[in-house]
Formats: sequence, C-alpha cells, structure tokens
Amino acid sequence: MAQKSIYFPPPPRDTSQKKKIEILKSDSLLYETKELGKYRKLIGHVKLKHDNAIMYCDSAIIDIDANYMTAYGKQVHIEKSDSVDVWGNFLEYFGDQKLGRLTGMCSMRDKSMILTAPELNYNTETDVGNYMSGGRIVNKETVITSAIGYYYHQKSEAMFYGDVVLKNPERTIYADSMRYNTDKEIAYFITKTTIIDKDSNIIVTNSGYYDSKLERAFFGKNAEIKKGDASVKAESINFDNKSKISVAEGNVVYSDSSERTTILSNYIYSDENKSYVKAYKDPLMITVSENEKDTMFLSADTLLTFKIAVEDSVLLNDSISSNDSVKIIKAWYHMKMIQGEMSANADSMYYSEQDSIFKLYINPILWMDSTQITGDSIYLYNKNNEINRVDIFGNAFIVNLQDKEIYNQIKGKFMQALIANKEIDKVDVDGNAESIYFIKDNDAYNGANKSTSAFITVSFNKGDVNRIKLTGTPEAEFTPMKKINVESFRLEGFKWYGDKQPLTKYDVIRDKNQYEKYIAGLPVKKVEVIKEKKEEEE
Repeated sequence: MAQKSIYFPPPPRDTSQKKKIEILKSDSLLYETKELGKYRKLIGHVKLKHDNAIMYCDSAIIDIDANYMTAYGKQVHIEKSDSVDVWGNFLEYFGDQKLGRLTGMCSMRDKSMILTAPELNYNTETDVGNYMSGGRIVNKETVITSAIGYYYHQKSEAMFYGDVVLKNPERTIYADSMRYNTDKEIAYFITKTTIIDKDSNIIVTNSGYYDSKLERAFFGKNAEIKKGDASVKAESINFDNKSKISVAEGNVVYSDSSERTTILSNYIYSDENKSYVKAYKDPLMITVSENEKDTMFLSADTLLTFKIAVEDSVLLNDSISSNDSVKIIKAWYHMKMIQGEMSANADSMYYSEQDSIFKLYINPILWMDSTQITGDSIYLYNKNNEINRVDIFGNAFIVNLQDKEIYNQIKGKFMQALIANKEIDKVDVDGNAESIYFIKDNDAYNGANKSTSAFITVSFNKGDVNRIKLTGTPEAEFTPMKKINVESFRLEGFKWYGDKQPLTKYDVIRDKNQYEKYIAGLPVKKVEVIKEKKEEEE
C-alpha cells in the first residue's frame, strides 16, 4: 500500500519582512531540536514554497531559525511562476537572500533558452542564474559556452566571461566576454572578438553586435573583415549578411591581395555579390605592379570598382577568357594618378580590365617625364602593366620641355603616341597637324622649325624629338634662334601645366598624415625631370 502524503496547511501570514520557507506537502515529517537550532526533516514527494517559487525534491532539511534549507534527489526542481524551471541534484537554499545553490546535473530553462552547468546559483526574486565553473546556454541552434555565465530571465539576456565560444550552423564566435539576448538572438561584443563563418571568412572586432534573426551586424573599435583574398579594416563596419552589403567608416583600408590593390578612404560602401566597392571621403587606390618595382597611386572625390561578365564579342584582352568576369574602375571629380614616370590629372577616369584601357575625360593632362599631353579625352593602352600606346582625341596637344621656356610642341585633331621603355617613341598626328621643333647642335640651340601639314609623324629618342615627317601639302619654316622670343614662340592653344603635375606619390594623396604609414614603403619612381630642369636654370 502506497504511503499517503501528509498535507500541511499554509502557515499564518508572515508579517515580517523576510518570508519563511513553507512546507506544502511531504510523505513524512520529522521535527528535531538541536543545540544550534530547530530543524524539520522531510522525506518523500516534498513540495515547498518560498515567496512565488515552488520547490520539489525527494528529501529536505529545513533550519527554521536560519530560514535555510538543503534539498536532495535525482531532480531537485525550482519552479518560478510557470516561466522559469531550475533543476539540480542538490540544493542549498537561503531564504532571506532568496538564493539557491545547486550542484550535480544543473539546468535552468525558460521559453528561449536552456542553461546547463555542474554548479548553478539561482535568485528566485530577480530570476538571475549564474555559473562560476563552466557552463553553457542553448538558444535554438546557438550554443554558447564560457567559464562564467549569468542569465537574466526578466531581460532574456546573458553575460559570459572567460573563454567564451558561440557556435551555430552559420558561424563560430570567440571572445573573452560577451552579452547575448536569447529572445532577439543578438550577440553583443564588449571585448576583442573573433568571428569565423561557415565559409572560413574571419571578422575581428572590439565592440558591436550580431543580429542572427535579421543577419545584420555592427563592428566597432578597429574592426576587420577577411574574405578570401579581400579584407577591410575600419573604425566601424555595418554589415548585412542577407544582401552582402557593408559600410565601413573611419580610416578604412580595403585590400585585395589577388589584385595587389589597396583602397584607403574614410567611407567605403561595398556589395559582395557584385564585387562592388565605392569609396568616398579622400579615397586613394594603390596598385602594386607584379614585379613589385612600381606602384600606381590613384585619387579622386569618388572611386568605384566592380566586376561584370565578359562579353565574347568585345573581348580584347588575350589573358581573359569568355568565362571570366572583368574589373571596372571609375574615378570622378579631381582625379589624380601617378605610376613611375607617368602621371595624370582629369575630371574623371574609366578603366576596364577587358581592354586594359585607361580613359581620361574632361580636361585631362598626361605627363611622361618632361612631356605633357592634353586633349578633350585621352586613352592609355596598358599591356603587361605598362602603357604602350596613348590616343588623344580632340584638340590634341603634346608639349616636350627642353629647357626653361623652350618647348617642342605638336598639335592636331587626333594623335596616337607609341610608348617604348616607358618613353614616347613615336607620335602620329592626324588632321590640322602643327609642330614646333627646336634644333640643337653641340648643346646649343640653332633655331626652330615650325611646320603645318595634314599629317605629321614625330620620332623621339630618349624622350626628345629626333625627326619630324610631314605628309600632305606640308609647309615648314626655319627661324634662327636670335630671332626667336622663347617666351612667346608658341602654337595657338599652348598651355603649360607643370605646376599641376604630380611629381611624387605624395602629390596624389590628400591626407598625407593619415595615409603615410600605409604608403611609406611602397615603391614608386620619383618624377623630378621637369623640376630639375627648372631649378638648373634658376
């Protein structure tokens, strides 16, 4: 015959500030009085109450005066208002503090999470559970482990300290400390944190959050994202994992090692799906040549790079297959560029990897050593990372500085310049061609030839004019040096922009102090030919 449980009627209302532990039922009850106090020993189907917490166990001992209890059983259970359940094998409960200390197979559960630990403290008033010797929290597919953890049921938030690891099917997060909301599924980063997603991409941050429901994140305090060959560092990064769109702000460094390219800026918007990167606020693009002997520096108000599918019908670059995508670079407003002996200014620039042509628009100026090239637009043809041809469309004008105020000049409707060994080798002028060529003998100028023709071909030797060929009803006139005023001996439309020429990489950079540490060691030949010629005469 089963033993009938003993029913204990509720005690009189406790008028003191601290409520006593109440006995609701038990199979047996034993009263003991010892020197240190009064005790109640309960055995079998024990049910207790303290304030709004219900406790179940196989047996318990209550110190009446101390309002203290120990409970035993395969499952000691604390039930709190049908919202929180706490289990363990052994319980110490301090009634005045409303604090339970559980050991054994401990767990704490509510609607959004399960906490497990070998030891667990639980406050029945604040609904705060914590472990100090290792534990974990499971929130749907997310598992978080740590050395120390606190769970705040009323806020659905947890705090983790020491060897924190968050794992779910999408990512693994490592940190020393972390805050996590189990209802919203948001992890908050408060110390240095490393995130590795399922594709082995790596994120390092010192503050911020990750929203698993919305798949949005904010990373602050010098954050870094590494994805394959590409990485971005910034003071802060906003990231949307669904759209693969991110915004980086403050001292941004975007790098792509496969393309040997780095973009420095204070604001970068990127779309991973389109390989789209748009940089504002003093952007600077740096591309190191494959031989690492030279570097291209490019700046503008706005820089944009993205990739498009190759069109077979217009495939011009032999190194690109029809299955590839090609890179596009756009730069607009106040564009400046320097690479080796070549530098350029323009309102805007367009480059396609498909045909390897740099296209300069609106008041473009190109310098190659002591030679200046201007026109309505200028196309630079690139082969093996070197310029091998320049096409000048509309109002084409080439000026070659010989000495102070002495300029060889060529103009026409259209020009094509061939480049060899990074110097102009030959120029073909088509339409209303005109030229001024100073003749030098034994380091002294004898005079100058001024000619006009339908077509002109100019050959160069080491950057200087060597020979001029006129075709199509040419006209030529030689003027002795003594009759020439070198300051006014110019073709119509002549302008010299030497004061605008970028001579070093620092002339391209807007914020030298900010970018110095990134560019100090990068190789680039200092362009100083024109500067030196002027200084020698002065």
